[in-house]
Amino acid sequence: MPHRFLNPFPKYLQIREILRKRLERSEVGDRLPTEHSLCGEFGVSRETVRDALRGLEEDGYVSRRRGHGTSVVKVPRPRTEHRLTGLTEDFSALKLDTEARVIKREVELPPPLVAELMASLPDETVYVIERLRFFSRDHFAHHAAYMPIDVGAQLARLDLSHTSIMHELRETLAYEIWEDQQRIEATVADSDMAKLLRIDVGAPLLCITRHFLEGNSNRTIVVFRSHYRADRYYYTVKTSQDMREEKSRTGKRSAKKATRSRARAKGSSRTGAAK
Repeated sequence: MPHRFLNPFPKYLQIREILRKRLERSEVGDRLPTEHSLCGEFGVSRETVRDALRGLEEDGYVSRRRGHGTSVVKVPRPRTEHRLTGLTEDFSALKLDTEARVIKREVELPPPLVAELMASLPDETVYVIERLRFFSRDHFAHHAAYMPIDVGAQLARLDLSHTSIMHELRETLAYEIWEDQQRIEATVADSDMAKLLRIDVGAPLLCITRHFLEGNSNRTIVVFRSHYRADRYYYTVKTSQDMREEKSRTGKRSAKKATRSRARAKGSSRTGAAK
């Protein structure tokens, strides 16, 4: 089935990266599929495939000869992952080389998605704290925290440069909060975000929206809208042991139920035959 490209990177760069990863599992002398085959696989033109192969050739990984196709001349080394992953509140706790710079403390109307999550009235304002986060002194992410005005005013008085808002809400301000939902989506940098994160307009970003409520009151305490540079961050989810055990128990219960059903069906069949 042909790949569907929803990535803002040019198609030839995406294909080049896919082929490069395949080369990591190849051996010198192996032949790559023909240009015609690659066109069919990726659903692109021959010129796009040639641009992808040209980059691999310039990097010294393949050799292309008219009438002989494309062959591997050097196997690339697997790339070491240099991006961060995990929850932002863990970065400071793990003493990673990150810091945050506050760039906005204001009262304003929230964007539509945030207003919907906070169940705000049409003209209801919220407190917004925006921060730029740096990793190894390089631009890493943009965080916008939307809160009720009384909560935001308390946070705005704190030093938020080497801590997380989650930590300050829970530990310093003693709010009992829990996470109601997350929304994760791929997007691209507009001109404002590109300027803030020092990337090109149209560069890929990972946008994560997190909604936190207070205790049993269902009052929104904070909504985060975070934009991460895709070249510096990736999202991971670790399944807990409890979930795995529950899945195992559910599977065993289903298997026992199926066994009992088959036994009943077999008994009914014998009874029917006797009749």
